[in-house]
Amino acid sequence: MDDIKDIIDEVKARNDIADVISDYLKLTPSGSNYKGLCPFHHEKTPSFSVNTSKQIFKCFGCGAGGDVINFIMRKENLDFMDSVKFLANRAGIEFNTNLDEKTKQRLAKIKRYQEMHTEAARYFYSQLDNPNNPALKYFLKRGLDVKTIKRFGLGYSPDSWDSLKNYLVSKGYSLEELFDAGLVSQNKNKTNYYDKFRNRVMFPIFDYKSNVIGFGGRVLDDSLPKYLNSPDSELFNKRNNLYGLNYARKSIGHDKTLILVEGYMDLISLHQFGIKNVVATLGTALTDNQAVLLKRFADNMILSYDSDDAGVNASLRAIGILEKQGIKPKVLNLGSYKDPDEFVRANGMNAMLDRIDTAIEANQFRLDSLRKSYNMDDKKDVIAYIKESSKIVKRIKSPIEKDYYIDYLSSITGTNSDIIRSEFGMTFRNYPRRDDKKPANTFLHRPQKVSVVEDGSKFIELNLIRAMLDSRLVRDTVPLKISLEDFSDENSKKIYEKVSNVDNKGIKVSKDGSIKLEDVYSDDIDIDYIKKLGRVKLNVEFNDLNEVDKIINSFMRESSEKRLEELFKQQEILENRRKTIKNNSQEAKEVDLEIMEIALKIVAENKTLKKF
Repeated sequence: MDDIKDIIDEVKARNDIADVISDYLKLTPSGSNYKGLCPFHHEKTPSFSVNTSKQIFKCFGCGAGGDVINFIMRKENLDFMDSVKFLANRAGIEFNTNLDEKTKQRLAKIKRYQEMHTEAARYFYSQLDNPNNPALKYFLKRGLDVKTIKRFGLGYSPDSWDSLKNYLVSKGYSLEELFDAGLVSQNKNKTNYYDKFRNRVMFPIFDYKSNVIGFGGRVLDDSLPKYLNSPDSELFNKRNNLYGLNYARKSIGHDKTLILVEGYMDLISLHQFGIKNVVATLGTALTDNQAVLLKRFADNMILSYDSDDAGVNASLRAIGILEKQGIKPKVLNLGSYKDPDEFVRANGMNAMLDRIDTAIEANQFRLDSLRKSYNMDDKKDVIAYIKESSKIVKRIKSPIEKDYYIDYLSSITGTNSDIIRSEFGMTFRNYPRRDDKKPANTFLHRPQKVSVVEDGSKFIELNLIRAMLDSRLVRDTVPLKISLEDFSDENSKKIYEKVSNVDNKGIKVSKDGSIKLEDVYSDDIDIDYIKKLGRVKLNVEFNDLNEVDKIINSFMRESSEKRLEELFKQQEILENRRKTIKNNSQEAKEVDLEIMEIALKIVAENKTLKKF
């Protein structure tokens, strides 16, 4: 049977849908049909129906439906053709489509190599029959039970140069095939073949369809390398496959979440404790191809790498790769424990499930990891940390999530959240403080077409000037609390001078109390500044003195923060200079006095900042 359409029709005809679905869930008769609990979502009352006359299924709860092939695609996490092959194999149908001769030969070779690897796995597993086998002792010492060892097909490669080679040759495989598949190596003279894996505990590597495609081996002595994987071949590529995916895809819950670990033993230990939606990379960092494969099965990923610096860096890199594929990553926090294997053995399954439930969101992990590079008791480091954090927070698309992390930064740095928002160039109006009973009705609003302002203080100045142009009350109140020196932008200073006392300057004021831009523009003011000012639209009613005070206070907070930053820079320059000066010299005394004066100014400025 060569034509693919004929094969599909035959597959459907010889796989009764009720029989197939009964392999996965209990069906009860309901008239001429069957019903049961849907396998694709959680429910207590059956809404899943199987129509045998039409050979279709339909869930009236989640909407899933289709024919027998669609069911296998969903339940086994297979693509269409693999689902057809799955059902063809179930019904004993020969699957041989119209392929060119070269493709048929390649597929036949892959199938033969899979069978060869299955024979090798059986051989390695059989070596554990001896109770004194060092690999069996190793597995038992690591806490694995016999059932787990059998489930994963774990085994042992003897301390021999040719035991596997001789076994596979006796099964009809040639030395050239063994070498091509990476099961044996050649000496330098290419005159002899020898076993690639020797005196190692062996981990068969399966593809997601449970075909053996390679091996991972760990030494039992001090020889190197400690870990050895099968080389890349037509059958196996460590960058395109994941250990344990053949088991995990059958254990993915309705939330479509997988756990990603680094090592074989991490995965196997979690399995033994009942946590089975786990996969592991194969001795490499997570790759783009692996993320594409994961997206076929999961929408959410929990990373559980080692807790050392290398593990943290691997997690940060993996987060970006997963997000690129539309997978939402989180990171498991295991505290002082090195890896999942160590944690679950010390604390048990329930403790691990609690950690999984409270896994850290990706952006919080980024911020927490960045924080380790700074001293949170040092104001200069705090400011530097907040500035660097802006690169993370600004990339967040959700306004609600962005607001959450601004408040999070505020809580861990002790910095007012409004100051952080202004540092990030964000509007208070769009991101209200959580402790306000109503959204902050401040003037900081910027339409999308306004270009990004490089510095938060310039942005605030621009909006304050706009408010002074729009409202007589703001113009009358601002000069009582803000002086010309508080502005950093020269254009802002020039317009402030013009509008702070308009009655004496002959500037035209409209009936509503506003001043037009053309009435304050002059040749000494930058035209680009005027254009930016013209594009600012404020969503604030200025008839309330309290609202005006909020506008002024936000400006004063930003100005105070900017002065603090400048003082810290001066302090750092002086401290660096002091390190180069000889102690007890007159110059050292003068620099020490300057440092003391700066420190007093910092204390005073901090007190000023707290007022706002």
